Amino acid sequence: MVQAFADGGLDAMAEFVDRDIDWRAAEGAIDDVGEMHGPVAVRRYIQDWIDTFDDFSVVVEELRDVGDDRVLAIHRLKGRAKLSGTETDLRYAVVSTVRDGKAVRGREYLSVEEALQAVGLGE
Repeated sequence: MVQAFADGGLDAMAEFVDRDIDWRAAEGAIDDVGEMHGPVAVRRYIQDWIDTFDDFSVVVEELRDVGDDRVLAIHRLKGRAKLSGTETDLRYAVVSTVRDGKAVRGREYLSVEEALQAVGLGE
């Protein structure tokens, strides 16, 4: 899903998002909009990030199978804020539930440790 976004933008990413997707922004983060339901809401959320930055990119640094059709992805987001010019380099984690090749659920976490705890693999 993230590679499709990197290669072809939101339209390419949409192929890997289930029509009933349930997504949650990182709780307490500056962009915490709570739960989002459906691809339109998720697309709007990501578009807000795109609109905020120049040179916006998101790459997956690592993928981990955490069982029960779930994958933990460690993301690195980079960009330069359009208004202030401030460079951003953010590392965060996403736990996604994947069925039939599409994300049906996603939860963002501010740290890898928090994500691991959420899936029962933390200390």
